Amino acid sequence: MVLRVWCGMVVLLLALPVLRADDKPKDGQKQSPKEQFDALVKDFNTQRSQMMSEIQKLKGAEQQKEVQKYLALGGEFADKIYKIAEDHPDDPAATEALFWVLQNASGSSLSAKAINKLTPVIEKLPIKDLAARLRMIRFYNPKVAEIVFKRAQHEISSAESGDLLAWLIQTSISTAIGQKALVLLAENHADHPAVEGAVQGLARTGSAKAVGPLKTIVEKTTNPRVKALATLALGQSLAAKVDTLGDNISEVNVRDLDDIRITEQFGGQSIVLMLGDRNFASRLQNFVQHYPDIHRKIADATAFDLRLDDRITAVEGNSEL
Repeated sequence: MVLRVWCGMVVLLLALPVLRADDKPKDGQKQSPKEQFDALVKDFNTQRSQMMSEIQKLKGAEQQKEVQKYLALGGEFADKIYKIAEDHPDDPAATEALFWVLQNASGSSLSAKAINKLTPVIEKLPIKDLAARLRMIRFYNPKVAEIVFKRAQHEISSAESGDLLAWLIQTSISTAIGQKALVLLAENHADHPAVEGAVQGLARTGSAKAVGPLKTIVEKTTNPRVKALATLALGQSLAAKVDTLGDNISEVNVRDLDDIRITEQFGGQSIVLMLGDRNFASRLQNFVQHYPDIHRKIADATAFDLRLDDRITAVEGNSEL
C-alpha cells in the first residue's frame, strides 16, 4: 500500500508543469516595460535584416525605394518605443527606450522630446554608462553638449572622460563647445584613440583655430603616428593662420614647437621667418608692413627673428631693426 501511494505521488509530480523565471508571459498576461522594449527591438531588427537582404537583391530605382523604407523603419517603431518611456518614466527601460529613439529616429519630433526627457538622466548617469550610450549615437544639442562637457571636465582623470570629449568633437567640432572639448582632450588624453581621428579631421580642414590643440598633442602624445599626423596638421593650420598675410608661404617648419619657422617668397627671394610659439599672425603682419624698408637697408638678409613682438632681427647680420 505504501509503495503504491508513493509511486502515485511521483506520477503526480511529473505531471506538473515546470515553471521558470524566464518563461515568456502567456497571452493576456501583461509584459513588463523591459519585455515590451525587448520585443519591439527584436521585431525592428528582424524587419531591418529582411529589408537589407531585399536591398542587396534589387537594383536602380527599386533598390532606392527599398532603401528609403529601410531608413524610415526607425521612425515607424519610435512611437511605440517612446510610449514605453512615457508610460513608465521611472523604469530603467525608459532610459533604454529614449536612447533608442535618439539612435534610430534622429531628427524626428520624437527625438526632440527624447532629448528633453534624457537631459536629467545624462546629468546623473554613471560616466561609464553614459560614454557607452553616447558611443552609439550621433546628434548635436547645445544643452546636452554643455552637460556632457561638464561631466567630462568634472571627471577628467577617468578614461571615460576622454570618450565623452571625443564624442563632443565628433558631433560638434565646429561649435565653441567642440573646440573646448578638443583643447581638453589634447591636454588630458593625448593618447586617446579618438585623437588620431580628430587630428586627421583638423588636417583636412587646415583650421587656424587648431594650432593650440595640435601643439599640445605633438608635445604630449606618445604615439609616433599621431605625433607625425599632428605635426603635419600643425603646419597646415599655421599656414592657414597667416594665409591672408602670407600667400606665398612655401614651407612651415614645426620641428621645434617653441620656434615655429616659415619660409615665404618676397620679390622672388626666399625669406625664413622665426615666429616663436605665439602671436604668429601679428608678428607676420608687422614684418610684412616693414619689409620694404628692411629690404632697402639690408637687401641680402634672408632670415629674420620675429620672436620679440617689439623688434625684427636680421639673423645673418645680427642687426636689430
